[in-house]
Amino acid sequence: MKFRRPKKDDKIRLIYFSPDQSDIRQIEFSIRGLLLTIFSIPLILGGLYFLSVTICNRLYQDKTKLTFFNSRSILKDTLNHVKNNINKFVENIEPGDNGPETEDLEVFLELSSTDSELEFLRNDNTKNQKLMLASFNEDLDVDMQDISEYMSMLQYKLEKAKELQGEIEDKYLQRVDKIKHIPSIRPVNGARITDKFGKRRDPFIKKIKHHNGVDLSARYGTKVYAPADGVVEFTRVRYRKDQGFGRVIILNHGNGYKTLFGHLSRIFVKVGQKVKRWDVIGLSGNTGRATGPHLHYEVWRYGRPQNPEDFMLN
Repeated sequence: MKFRRPKKDDKIRLIYFSPDQSDIRQIEFSIRGLLLTIFSIPLILGGLYFLSVTICNRLYQDKTKLTFFNSRSILKDTLNHVKNNINKFVENIEPGDNGPETEDLEVFLELSSTDSELEFLRNDNTKNQKLMLASFNEDLDVDMQDISEYMSMLQYKLEKAKELQGEIEDKYLQRVDKIKHIPSIRPVNGARITDKFGKRRDPFIKKIKHHNGVDLSARYGTKVYAPADGVVEFTRVRYRKDQGFGRVIILNHGNGYKTLFGHLSRIFVKVGQKVKRWDVIGLSGNTGRATGPHLHYEVWRYGRPQNPEDFMLN
């Protein structure tokens, strides 16, 4: 039996039949069609695969781009919010822009306006404004390296701001406690000064003498208040008639401050007792050498008499 090389026009016939050979069927197709089918199927499958990959990549890129733009928008809003907060903080601590109130605060807290941390927050804040504007254009063409650097800068400035705020709070609390111990109120409500601090003509000896305090008009039995927090250092209940300040209280407020209250009719405190500002420590009177009911009030600082009017803020 001789075999010949198959030609393109040749056909292949497949015959199949049932087990009992009662049903016989056959399929006939050409070799050309078979070859065309064999080579077409991979091309079709490859084309479908390439098309599906292209569509998926496009959808993924669109979704990524949308997410990216949303993230940029959120990031921009966040950065602007942080920047505005820092600007407000710097404006609040910058004495050059806020006038005497901030200057008073610096004096009050004993902070120098040339403090290195304050200078950093002022100068560096202005210098980096351009970076924010350059990093966020209208087309959101953002350099991620610039954003990272700017975020690091903002974080550093916030940390410095928190440190400075903590220092201010600590000094504020210290100063508040210190101020509580500085005489600052009139010890008799509504009393007018009848005799001032300084040189005056003594009403008893009729000579010029230095008056170490002030005399405040007050009816007999008027409440006398502690002008600041402190401790009762001295009291005198027994006195000689028409001599000295009669019944006396001396309060020690610390930091070199002491106050004296003379001519009292009653004393409500004891030596060693702690008092707060506005505590009632006694009642006015005319004990000792006095021309009538009033309160003699003195303020001393480190052993030297001070003008009490300088310590009456009410």
